[in-house]
Amino acid sequence: MLDSDRYAAEVRNDEAAARELGINGVPFFVMAERLGVSGAQPADVLLGALERAWSELPRLETVAEGAVCGPDGCD
Repeated sequence: MLDSDRYAAEVRNDEAAARELGINGVPFFVMAERLGVSGAQPADVLLGALERAWSELPRLETVAEGAVCGPDGCD
């Protein structure tokens, strides 16, 4: 892979996203596309960040089996 450009576009997209987030060093962890942890952190700090990110994610709605869902909701 290092001798090819197979994933070059993906790498450039990741670099652009990092610049937009103000990331200028590694390690840097992004969770749920909005919560960041910079630097080498203890496991409890990373776990806390993961739990926070998980708790703030929108929840999926469970619908009845066989329901049909569209842009206006589920029937």
